[in-house]
Amino acid sequence: MGPLALALDLGTGGCKASLWSADGRAVAETVVAYPTRHPGPGRAEQRPQEWWDAVVSATREVVAQTPGAREAVVGIALSGQSLGVVQVDAAGELVARDTPIWSDTRGRTGEILDRIDEDAWYLRTGNGFGAQLYPVFKAQTMRAEDPEGWARTRSLLGSKDWITLRLTGEIATDHSMASGSGAYDLTRGDYDDTILDAAELDRSLLPTPRESADVVGTLRPAAADALGLPAGVPVHAGAVDNAAMALGSRGTTDGRIYAALGSSSWMTVTSSVPVLDVETRPYVFRHAVPGLYVSALSTFSSGTTVTWLRDVLRPGADIGAFIDGAAASPRGARGAVFVPTLAGGTPLEGGSGIRGTLAGIELGTAAEDLVRACLEGIAFALDRSLRHIRSLSGLPADTDLLISGGGSRSDVWNRIYADVLDTALLRTTVDQQAATLGAAALVFAGSGVWSSLGVADDAHRLIERLEPDPDGVRAYAASRDRYSAAADAAVLFARSTPSQETA
Repeated sequence: MGPLALALDLGTGGCKASLWSADGRAVAETVVAYPTRHPGPGRAEQRPQEWWDAVVSATREVVAQTPGAREAVVGIALSGQSLGVVQVDAAGELVARDTPIWSDTRGRTGEILDRIDEDAWYLRTGNGFGAQLYPVFKAQTMRAEDPEGWARTRSLLGSKDWITLRLTGEIATDHSMASGSGAYDLTRGDYDDTILDAAELDRSLLPTPRESADVVGTLRPAAADALGLPAGVPVHAGAVDNAAMALGSRGTTDGRIYAALGSSSWMTVTSSVPVLDVETRPYVFRHAVPGLYVSALSTFSSGTTVTWLRDVLRPGADIGAFIDGAAASPRGARGAVFVPTLAGGTPLEGGSGIRGTLAGIELGTAAEDLVRACLEGIAFALDRSLRHIRSLSGLPADTDLLISGGGSRSDVWNRIYADVLDTALLRTTVDQQAATLGAAALVFAGSGVWSSLGVADDAHRLIERLEPDPDGVRAYAASRDRYSAAADAAVLFARSTPSQETA
């Protein structure tokens, strides 16, 4: 057996473990879930010990699936969910059992943004989500709510970096994870002392960033025994999930773009400079590929909106069959228009106070029309993101779009996407394995098995190229104004409702 890379994707819902061969094939894969707890409004917490348990279980399973894997693994790298923060003490032990994850909105922004202009902070960091989501602001809440625990805190770690600590005993991070801290200067490639001073955070709390493919330590005997691997296996710095996914989605050179279609969906461009815009706030991470950046615009509720509608119309129905039922409705959904901002909007969509809108319905509107309106609405929302990110980055409108994720598996929905976006869509064999491919690439390039990170592109084998249908493009061009009118009405409604936050 040739060399294998153990790639671990520490996501929101669980840990995916994959073994990749040097010829770009995933030879084994499994997912072990863990829960998210919501102990109060705006709180979203997970337990790092449950991450570790999932890493152990998933790793042992893929190793057991693959004869000879134990001796063939040449390195380990992680892709990790962003914007979380784990407190550890001087001994490297957890300060708190539970830790806020990316969607936790507890961050206190006032003290820092009273000292630094928010637009200037965004342009320096590229941190385009709400400021309260970023670790530097969550740390303010941790210090205020648990001063005793804060006094014992010696390091603030990202999700994957805590696992790296368990694997190696080393405190380490990479540039891509550090760039989501709320305190990282994209241009300088280091933490910003002005932001740290405003936050009253000592620089020593944050690990020094390394390149994602760097080896930061080796597998300790106790961790090796838990995983069923030999001690001494190199562990690489890894990458934040956005960067790992971009690396595994052919985002290895300037000007590449892909769409991740899942519970939430986003349009991501790889570029040699950050794509920044104060009005619409693309979110930017330093890439796992040195010298590049990953910039994206998103819609928060895509797959989750479809699931919600399924649960309302046909509880318990197979989600794939439910989506394909939209084929019974014509283009334009017989006039029904669905704005899918059920979980709030991005700045491009009008802000976090926006909520979903259903317009144009009548007594003759059928269930399949509502399903199609939902799919078309999500496509129109992403069309706004695609057009804007292309404009900001200077990409031509005819650039092919690689698609991946669960939302790319329906022929019906893909046809809607191709025609609404007026763009050729590419589906490849990598699909939902992009993050683990990205992590595997860090192992192979970092260990010298591959000549460069760009070799990851060879893992993509084309399944389908879907060209826009000219009739569909014309039909959706004619109905785009209807969607825009409904989306603008959602913004006006939110602004007229005092209880809604619209910024």
